Amino acid sequence: MIRRSINAERVKTADNIDSDVLSFIASTSAEDRYGDVVSQNWELEAYKSNPVILLNHNSNELPIGRGNVEVVDGQLMIDIEFDMGDPKAAEVARKAKAGFLNAVSVGFNPTEIIARADLPEDHYAAGSRGNYYGRSELLEVSIVTIPANSEA
Repeated sequence: MIRRSINAERVKTADNIDSDVLSFIASTSAEDRYGDVVSQNWELEAYKSNPVILLNHNSNELPIGRGNVEVVDGQLMIDIEFDMGDPKAAEVARKAKAGFLNAVSVGFNPTEIIARADLPEDHYAAGSRGNYYGRSELLEVSIVTIPANSEA
């Protein structure tokens, strides 16, 4: 499984601070700090049947929430509902709502990988380093402290 983090742009902030749902841009086609580009051609069926939100990709811990994902205008969008009955999840939700945590990350299984150097020169993801993930299966989404992709 590959994990790629991005700075998440909070799409809407809760007018009601008691809201348990925050919306984020979870992935874009921007080059990340590893030199990789992830196409927004996602296989979402597996994730939608198990829509877990983790903290820092730690799959050994229980999820802190669940997510609803869709690709909209070439970006993977997610609405995260935090499990407010879980003290750790409630603390993460509080930090996210207050702006102390602003990044999410996708854990995925790439099903189409091409070295960016092997792409045609006119391809939007052509480059000298990293990979182009043309199609990927989304496995999980995490709230993270340090992102890889600075554009979302």
